[in-house]
Amino acid sequence: MFQKIRSSFQSELVKNGITLLSASTISQLIALIVYPIITRQYSPEDLGVLAVFLPIVGIGTILASGKYEMAIMVEKRKENAAAAFDISFFLTLFLVKITSVLVLIFKPWLIETFKLESISLFMNFIPLLIFLSSLGFILTYWFNRNKRFALTARYNIVQSSVNSGLKVGLGSLGFTQWGLIAASIIGQLVGVLSVFFKKEDFEKLFKFEKLRMIKVAKKQANFPKYTLPHAFVNTLASSVPIMILAVYIDIAEVGLFALGITIGFKPISILTGSMNQVLFQKSTQNKAEGISSFPLLLNFCRKTLLIATPVFIIAYLFLPPTVEWLFGHAWLKAGEYIQLMLPWFLAALMASSLSYMPAVAGKQFTAMIIEIVYATCKISVLFIGVLQNDIRLAILLFSIVNALFVSGLLVWFLYLAKHDKT
Repeated sequence: MFQKIRSSFQSELVKNGITLLSASTISQLIALIVYPIITRQYSPEDLGVLAVFLPIVGIGTILASGKYEMAIMVEKRKENAAAAFDISFFLTLFLVKITSVLVLIFKPWLIETFKLESISLFMNFIPLLIFLSSLGFILTYWFNRNKRFALTARYNIVQSSVNSGLKVGLGSLGFTQWGLIAASIIGQLVGVLSVFFKKEDFEKLFKFEKLRMIKVAKKQANFPKYTLPHAFVNTLASSVPIMILAVYIDIAEVGLFALGITIGFKPISILTGSMNQVLFQKSTQNKAEGISSFPLLLNFCRKTLLIATPVFIIAYLFLPPTVEWLFGHAWLKAGEYIQLMLPWFLAALMASSLSYMPAVAGKQFTAMIIEIVYATCKISVLFIGVLQNDIRLAILLFSIVNALFVSGLLVWFLYLAKHDKT
């Protein structure tokens, strides 16, 4: 079976995939090792606070670069790709300045609405974390565009290791909620610094050539015009459920739901993120060479479904007792929540790896409209459960809508790959 899977991909794709997937595996292994420790040091309430704080940062990170980092991959000339990097970096600095002002204005409202009194001091660090997260994200596109996948792998491993290590260390010293925030900030900082070693990797960056930047910005205007609203709606729709639960439901339940998302979805997001970058690079190369990527992507989906389906079935049967054994009795319900979300996770395993296809096919506007409808539907069904004061119902409906829409998106991505004119 493994020989058949290997033969389905070109050798370069396999090599690049192994580099990133190895880093993802190591990162996930670190998380699996430390989470049983973290859940015995921190309460569901503690993780609930972290789960509300990080989406605020996530929304800012998505907006920061205007999605021009994606232009780094599609520009044929390296100088133009470097200009796209500079545009992304400049916009990030601009948004960080705006965010600093907004935090000062809305800090009291955020603290009161989302019950963040215990980490009020760290609200001032939101702009810094947005800057570090956005810069790390932009750098990975630059590295992957230049096939420097080892640097992307290093960034992921270092960031994850420092973040997880500090959570354990600070937790053992009795620092709870603010220790989780500090670990997130320092982890991002060290991760970014870890890739700034060789001058040749950055020799074309930070030039800020005004005329070239303007030319590239106009040429790639579809990314901020369509891809950015699309990504913003996607991130908002992912963040709003946590925020809704934080407002209407006990913060401990938010922590349980957050652990369920983390343990169930983060391994998938890391895996698909790596494959997304590799397949994105290969698809843009194929497009430039006049080769269809449809056979490659269809085969990827078939093999993934073949391998993942039995794994997910086994996981469903043993999740609650396994979660209780790994993380402690206080977290048993997190395993039950993961069970409800498994159909969504299975669909996302394939669709997220191909989510770049609208950009390759020039269908960003259509993707944005679909994302708006998708976000509206999944937030609406979540409110049904909240109004019934039934978090299980809310999560079940949320998962069903996600599974249906993500499956539909997967079919559309494959359709784009098959009919995209090279």
